[in-house]
Amino acid sequence: MPKSELRSYDDFSYIAGEKEKGSSGSLSPFTYLCALLILSLLGLIVLYSASYEKAINIGLPHYFYFFRNLIAGISGLVTGLLLRLLPLKAIKKSYLVLLPLAGILFILSFIPGFFRDGYLTIGGIEIISPSLFAFFTLPFAVTGFMKDDGSGIAGALISSFILMLLSLFSGGITWYLMMSMLLVIALRAKGTGAIKITIIFISLIAVLLAISFFFPERLLEPVLVLAFGEVNGELEIARSAIAEGGIAGVGLGNGIYKLGTLLNPQGELIFASFAEELGFLGALIVLFLLLLIAIIGARTVSRASRKGDRSSAVIVAGFTLLIVLRTLVNIAYVTGVLPLPGVLLPFFSYSPSDEFITLLSSTMLYRLIYIMGREHEKK
Repeated sequence: MPKSELRSYDDFSYIAGEKEKGSSGSLSPFTYLCALLILSLLGLIVLYSASYEKAINIGLPHYFYFFRNLIAGISGLVTGLLLRLLPLKAIKKSYLVLLPLAGILFILSFIPGFFRDGYLTIGGIEIISPSLFAFFTLPFAVTGFMKDDGSGIAGALISSFILMLLSLFSGGITWYLMMSMLLVIALRAKGTGAIKITIIFISLIAVLLAISFFFPERLLEPVLVLAFGEVNGELEIARSAIAEGGIAGVGLGNGIYKLGTLLNPQGELIFASFAEELGFLGALIVLFLLLLIAIIGARTVSRASRKGDRSSAVIVAGFTLLIVLRTLVNIAYVTGVLPLPGVLLPFFSYSPSDEFITLLSSTMLYRLIYIMGREHEKK
């Protein structure tokens, strides 16, 4: 075979070779798009199955939760496509808008009557999770303050820590820990040394422990009760639903726990309804799709770093973690692996604002995967 026809479209191991001029360089964008499409459609189907009975019981149309998430997802997708009109340089400067906006959201969340169950609410209507928005903003803060030569790390750390601290009191320990992991990976993508990163991470955990010591009822108690106390009744029911699903599940739409046993099957515990109906095999499909996204994200971070575009590497890492980390934390919580509540299941749980941010991030991530694939090919 002529060298010009050599290709490597394997997303698990890239084999260098000369490629035809104008080819895409990798099927990473296509693989990612397929994984994203399957997760989005499966999430909407499972949400409808889990929520239609609840909607009818409270006097809403049977499609209420499904339709609102669908509209929010489409809005996030369209917004992400419109942002393609902006150059990457402008996207990387968006921290100038995102940071003040995150601050405003947190200020509103601390005003009595504007905050409930981790979400900013106005007139009883859920608007947005300030903690999720802070998670979305943190990579842009790192890229905005920190240069590729390592200068500006103090500004990146201060702005990131402020976001993390506000998220701690707004969303709880779960969000602080997830953002700590995000910050560590973002700093590594920026080229920060392993020793310095280790010191930063240990310091972040030490600060968390110190603050939690002074606010045990608000911060520590929810986690400690889940870890060492009696099993929460709602969680016990959720795990019973998971056990009922077994290997292959009872069939999509045939679950019984969503019919009143689970109080909010469309929310944080939707994975229980999903596992009951689609079983262990369904969960494996979701985990496999997550693995694909994680691998493609890691490959794109590596490509951006080799290209010298560390800012793009940080943003890719942030968007990838926004999908993968939240999913793993939610599943681990519902199944009893980790006592870390407060995170909805991306693509599945009902929350228009979460769905909007998830699809917006996913669309922007696709753009970066495609661009880095093309740049890698040209190289």
